[in-house]
Amino acid sequence: MTQETQIPRSEFFERRPAGSATSHRSEVWVAVRKMTKEEAREAYPYRPESKYSESRWGGNVLEDDRCLLISGLALRCSICHAPTKRDSLANDTCPDCDGRAELVGQNPHQKR
Repeated sequence: MTQETQIPRSEFFERRPAGSATSHRSEVWVAVRKMTKEEAREAYPYRPESKYSESRWGGNVLEDDRCLLISGLALRCSICHAPTKRDSLANDTCPDCDGRAELVGQNPHQKR
């Protein structure tokens, strides 16, 4: 199966110009529709399979997602609903959904 058939890009994502003029990428995938947790897992297969964290932008073994949410140090992304540390959010959106992860060289749509 190709990457295009695994990810429902036409349903959830659009190609948009990269946010930075100095970026080597001209376009990134940006989420345009809200997803359920299961749809987000399918769209972002590189996310960790961990009991501590739903995404790369949330908890870890020292501070799990639940702890961060209760303490107010994290909020859920408005698109994929993954717990995301406040310093990683931009307009209530995580780096995976708004394309910032691609700008730093990660491909959130490919399993690692």
